[in-house]
Amino acid sequence: MLFDTIFVISAAIIVARNLFTKQNKIGVSLLAIGLSALLTASLTPYYVSFIRLPNQGLATVVYYIVTYLLFYVLIAVPAIILSSIIKIVITVLLLGLVAHFLPVSLSVALVGKSRVYPLMAPLFARLPPINVQALGNWLRNLLPGSR
Repeated sequence: MLFDTIFVISAAIIVARNLFTKQNKIGVSLLAIGLSALLTASLTPYYVSFIRLPNQGLATVVYYIVTYLLFYVLIAVPAIILSSIIKIVITVLLLGLVAHFLPVSLSVALVGKSRVYPLMAPLFARLPPINVQALGNWLRNLLPGSR
């Protein structure tokens, strides 16, 4: 149950950060602006042939703006959703990996009554056993001044 709670909280934080981070909006906006402009411009011949109104210039501008905004939303929103899904999957896999390598007493407390972890358990069961003592010694030897 604790594993699922941590998973849901981290997913909510990731989605909120993706929606409200200026850097992400700028990156997605520039991509969406460019693609929307290209797609809108490619529809110019169709606009000219279909629009037969008395004030054709203003109607064309309105149709361009509506089409541009439609393309922008269709491009920008899925990019944010896809980015969030990828980050959530990576986060839950790392959380599951940490839970797998914890001692059994801690791992049971973390993943007991979880609905998500049992779906990932077969993936982690294929990992070879890790000697924590040897891994700790290896990491200590990597630190400067340990020799």
